[in-house]
Amino acid sequence: MKKLSFYLLGLLAMTMLSSCLSNDEPTNKQSYNAIINCRATDGTKLVFSQTTTKVEIDYTAMTIQFTGGYKDADGQSQNLPTAPMKLNSWTTTVYQFSSGEANGLKGYIDTSTGMIYFTVTPSNGTHAYCTTHLLYAYVTTTITNPDNGFHYNSESSAYLFVPDAEGKVCSMSISNFSPNTQGAVEINEVRYNGLTFTPTATGYTITAAQAQTPNSSIYTITDVNITLDNQGMVINGSFKCRDLEFSLAGNLYPQGSN
Repeated sequence: MKKLSFYLLGLLAMTMLSSCLSNDEPTNKQSYNAIINCRATDGTKLVFSQTTTKVEIDYTAMTIQFTGGYKDADGQSQNLPTAPMKLNSWTTTVYQFSSGEANGLKGYIDTSTGMIYFTVTPSNGTHAYCTTHLLYAYVTTTITNPDNGFHYNSESSAYLFVPDAEGKVCSMSISNFSPNTQGAVEINEVRYNGLTFTPTATGYTITAAQAQTPNSSIYTITDVNITLDNQGMVINGSFKCRDLEFSLAGNLYPQGSN
């Protein structure tokens, strides 16, 4: 999937996922460590944590299993071992899983991107929303020239947000970046570091007055204001580049899978 080139190159372990799950006769298993970002709340308190979780996928049995942990809304560490969970096809590329246990773990994995999202509800009433790094591949980007109102809609870009361990700053990578109103891709990937990353009751916000990329100063962006809402399942936002206005609207997973 061309629009995800930066993600697939950065997380080589995930490149086999789509082909293995679509194989008519899968015979192997895969095990890898993934960074899991978790936002836990009890309705009043809000705690962000980042941990390494072991992910095990059995392509024969079509199951997924997690071993790791997270912090609840009291800041207490909670273990996250699960028995193998069945991968049930939800859309062409998205599989749904559920532990069926008291903690209520349930979620999705997108086999075309490797994006994992799951929720947990432990006995103390905490609701925890856990993801790998936030990859939004199903986004419509509208680029508008404010001088004449001309605009162009593109679905070729994906947006990847990688927060730091404290959940205070993040990087943002954009694939197939087109800072023009003709839809011409100028660079396969741009990455911006040091954006303000703020966990909220319903997701996250990403903001910056200005952000630069090592690629070139001509790709400097300003007025970044992005919201990851509906517990992180939806992305909306805006930024500016070269006096053009960018507006984002999309989803973590294909529409109809959540």
